[in-house]
Amino acid sequence: MEPKHRSLQAPGFYRFAVGALAVTVINDGWFALDTGAFSGDAASAAQLLDAAYLPTGIIKTSTNAWLVETGAKRILIDAGSSPALLPDAGRVIHNLSAAGIDAETIDGVILTHMHGDHVDGLLTRDGQPAFPNATVHVSEAEYDFWMSDTVYATLPERFKAFADVARTAIAPYARRLMTFRDGEELAPGVVAAMAPGHTAGHTMLRLSSQGRQLLIWGDLVHNAALQCPEPDRSLPYDTDPVMAAATRSKVLEMAATERLLVAGSHLSFPGLGHVGRASHGYGYVQASWNADPC
Repeated sequence: MEPKHRSLQAPGFYRFAVGALAVTVINDGWFALDTGAFSGDAASAAQLLDAAYLPTGIIKTSTNAWLVETGAKRILIDAGSSPALLPDAGRVIHNLSAAGIDAETIDGVILTHMHGDHVDGLLTRDGQPAFPNATVHVSEAEYDFWMSDTVYATLPERFKAFADVARTAIAPYARRLMTFRDGEELAPGVVAAMAPGHTAGHTMLRLSSQGRQLLIWGDLVHNAALQCPEPDRSLPYDTDPVMAAATRSKVLEMAATERLLVAGSHLSFPGLGHVGRASHGYGYVQASWNADPC
């Protein structure tokens, strides 16, 4: 007999502080990622996955968003997906509510990029703005790429599908949309840092307050067991795989050198950890769980 509510789990939110900034990781759910989709040697991949106690083949991969409260503003970084796009995702609104946050109180949504698992949650199931009082912020390069009809005509079919989702999700926010460039401060202590390759305008957010820092690196890494030791491993979702690999190597080195706390969209929830140099590339170390509220 199947247990009742088999698919339900505890609410997916995790609070911590970065100086004076209150950060809540919001889990949007998960999607099935085939490890066979990564480029690189399959035998080496199997060894890396086995060493991390992960299966080859399909892995349930977290998708995370972040709420940053500055004291004056509530800023959501990424909006998650929808069950229509990913059947086991689309939980941002639910988990915000579980954390005591009404979607109507969100002042801004910053997008790391415009793939569907980051933008489709901008809409309710009936196509209305999920965050009716929010201004949406997206990098100029990202917006121009997905909105350009000229670019669209040159895209492979799978990327055209990405563009269709992005265009639909962003449309109701047209009058409340702002673009930004590398290095802009989008909220107090929240600075955009370009990390292109996965998409044309893929963006990280660097949070700084009272001597503390957090690097939200978005989709820099989809699987830490594979891509930290071997940063050259790319996915078919990467707009420019060569650039994505170069960016990943650069950011991993920076994170290791500066001993940064990092957060990733697809690191296992709550997706917080550190990067260290290893005999083979880099290693990812999950941060210790902290039961204290921020």
